[in-house]
Amino acid sequence: MSKRNTTCHAVLSITFEMEQRKRHQFRYTNGQRKALLQEFHEANETSERKFCRDKHLAYSTWQGWRLKEDNIMANKRHNRLATMGSQGHTTLIPFKDELLAYMRDRRGTERYVRAFHLLQCVKRNKREWPTVYLLTKQIEAANQQVLDEVWLGYAATFWNKYGHYDKKHILNVDETSVFFDMPPGKTLAEIGQSSKVSDGEKHSHREKLPMYFILKGTPGGVIERQELGTYPPGHFYVVQSNAWMDERVCSMYLDEVLAPCVDDASVLLVDNLACHVSEASHDKVAETHFSVVEPLPPNSTSRCQPLDVGVMGPLKAMLKTAWLLEEDNRSGDEIFTAQEKRLARVKRTILVWEKITSESIVKSFEKAIPNSVRNINTIICVG
Repeated sequence: MSKRNTTCHAVLSITFEMEQRKRHQFRYTNGQRKALLQEFHEANETSERKFCRDKHLAYSTWQGWRLKEDNIMANKRHNRLATMGSQGHTTLIPFKDELLAYMRDRRGTERYVRAFHLLQCVKRNKREWPTVYLLTKQIEAANQQVLDEVWLGYAATFWNKYGHYDKKHILNVDETSVFFDMPPGKTLAEIGQSSKVSDGEKHSHREKLPMYFILKGTPGGVIERQELGTYPPGHFYVVQSNAWMDERVCSMYLDEVLAPCVDDASVLLVDNLACHVSEASHDKVAETHFSVVEPLPPNSTSRCQPLDVGVMGPLKAMLKTAWLLEEDNRSGDEIFTAQEKRLARVKRTILVWEKITSESIVKSFEKAIPNSVRNINTIICVG
């Protein structure tokens, strides 16, 4: 019983002492700060701590005042105010009013306003400002994310199996959707104002191999018979009812695109799409191309698939930028036929794909399957 009472008493004592030490916070005005600093100097005090005790002033607060004493005494703000001014964000853009007027003008017609549009406006009207501004900014190196166990395990297993392959015979294939209208997902708008957008707006080694466009339509229909022959040469085109890769399209891809590019036994990295990892695909790659299909671990494409790691993101972003440029250059209510839209998206995608550098491809492999990869071919299918 005595131990319980002693313990209880000790806890109560500690709590009481902690409560006693709580200091009441006091907000000083500019006038009070100046008066106390002036009084300290006039009194010829030698001990600042004694002065703080006499004035019931926290010594840490006093130290802060002493460090900024010149600014406090020279400040012209009213003595009743508690702040010295200059708080809040400083204006980084000297022509902010012009930029805001431009944004309001676009939003007035329910058009997209993105950082892209603001940059275009600045480039047209204030060409010298970005150069001066960037000189004041420190470029920080991006920190590499910690490699997870699945990623490291897959990379180690992959190179144990295929380390003897020439790097030019390691390939990756992936699909992504491309549309005629590729607007950004969001638009800038003033607080409290509508963000509605008009319907018209919503719409060697290290070699990059040809793209494989899969267009929505009826196999053997009008698109296949009359349009495909008019598309830009150098790439491959096929029609499928849902514009996606199935067993038939995958088989055509292996024959028309992969076969001419493979001159020796190769490794084809693929995700777990059914037609990629089907028995027919494995057999065709092995028997016809003397190569092997290597599936990626389930649910790991964001870390282990080279095209997902370093290519698809920039490709989609550049496609949106290209669409915005086209949209800004269009005249009013220009109407496009379905055929014109198909051709436009093919040309736009080819233009953007040419801007993806071979160095970017190599880096995506190095990041996805780290082993100092240097010479790699990649292929991309676009649907």
